[in-house]
Amino acid sequence: MITNFDIEELSSRLNLPLIGIVNKDRLDTLPKDLGSYYINMQNYDAGEGTHWVYARLYCDADRDSDNDDEYRVVKCLYFDPFGLDMPKEVEDYFKEFKPIAYSKKQIQNIRSSQCGWYCVACDYDLTHRHINDTYLKDYEDFLEIWSDKPDENLRLLKEYFKPL
Repeated sequence: MITNFDIEELSSRLNLPLIGIVNKDRLDTLPKDLGSYYINMQNYDAGEGTHWVYARLYCDADRDSDNDDEYRVVKCLYFDPFGLDMPKEVEDYFKEFKPIAYSKKQIQNIRSSQCGWYCVACDYDLTHRHINDTYLKDYEDFLEIWSDKPDENLRLLKEYFKPL
């Protein structure tokens, strides 16, 4: 499994807008700024981590837009490669940004440990591949890359990182 140190190094190397890497019960130690949040689903004092998810606070004003008010609103999206709902701690932390976009699509095998890599891929895609005029549309496009066959997705994930 990828560690918090690995995510920090990758975020720096890939020029990702990292706000923090934290356990779900420590989210309140982070500022609510535009950027990327990597959240471990295990509580801080419960062990060495179990599963990574990703959240992003964003504003579409930096996209090519007509600068209407909708593009200036700070929004949140949430990505769990298992396709599970947000835990209460995460939902509570980001509640002021509701509705929060998230996917119920399972792209990762429940027995695999590549969750952090999927999260970095999502972050990279949203940061560097601005295909649409909103982050939400880019997020939806990112989700469409993956099939409903987690084993095939693992092969695709490896291919995704080869050029990086």
